[in-house]
Amino acid sequence: MKSFWKLIMMVVFGLVVACAKPSTDPNERIKSLGSQIRCPVCRGVPVSESPSTLANEMMDVIRQQVAAGKSDEEITKYFEERYGEWILLKPKAQGMNLTIWVLPVLVLLGGGAVIVIQLRRRRENSI
Repeated sequence: MKSFWKLIMMVVFGLVVACAKPSTDPNERIKSLGSQIRCPVCRGVPVSESPSTLANEMMDVIRQQVAAGKSDEEITKYFEERYGEWILLKPKAQGMNLTIWVLPVLVLLGGGAVIVIQLRRRRENSI
């Protein structure tokens, strides 16, 4: 039972870290935004790591928009409107994409519940 609660605490800690407030440093913010946007040339590589000319131009656009005071949502929406949702490396948690976000948590909780139930049955059978 203790390991189940440790597992739950690890999941909660992971969610808290994942939802942490983004950095206010402009360079870190630019790098973070660049890591969320897919390079159209080097498929699967974020624009922040791609050596392509188009990715460098996209990073320049991100720098300009950060300097203009636009929010992260406005900047990612800018690229999404031009390239489609495909351009985002991290799918939005809405519609069918929500399944991608919720299903692992449900599987993890369901697996933990199965383990707890099996451990209880073993204890009851051994007594």
